[in-house]
Amino acid sequence: MNELEMRQHDAVAAQALVDVLVQVYLDAHAGDGAFYNEERYRQQLAGHMKVAGWTLLTAEVDGHLVGYAYGFPLSPKTRWWEGIRGDVPPDFTREDGHRTFALSELLVRPAWQRKGIARALHDKLVESRPEKRLTLLVRPDNARAQEAYRAWGWKKMAQLHPAWEGAPIFDVLMCAEFTGRR
Repeated sequence: MNELEMRQHDAVAAQALVDVLVQVYLDAHAGDGAFYNEERYRQQLAGHMKVAGWTLLTAEVDGHLVGYAYGFPLSPKTRWWEGIRGDVPPDFTREDGHRTFALSELLVRPAWQRKGIARALHDKLVESRPEKRLTLLVRPDNARAQEAYRAWGWKKMAQLHPAWEGAPIFDVLMCAEFTGRR
């Protein structure tokens, strides 16, 4: 593999990348069902990019975007936890804008998967965060992602069924290595 270049972008800089971000998303989710469509993802991305502290980390090889990760700190009024299921501590969903970073997307184009790119994106983004804990959502049937996240120190805490039309149920993972690191 040629040299991997990673770059961090804020929401303003990322506006110019939206079309290619959507294409990577569609490539990565090809065959995953009707929920993973362009219109819904453009709405999700536009909404997430408005969140204070939103950050994008891109991975390029020879000037081509092959993957990315993005996320944001959860605000006190976040809707992230709506639809949570399971026995979680009473203050588990309490947010203050500095407590939890939500890793919303970690995507790599299929032709570039299994080359360490997702891990490189994950590690660089996670290590840059000052929040006390990190969370993400992953489908229970996504065995490859589940296996990778477990190997990287993430632990299942609950499940969540978002109110989005056609949304699947997700496992709520917390990064055990970084949970409570402050």
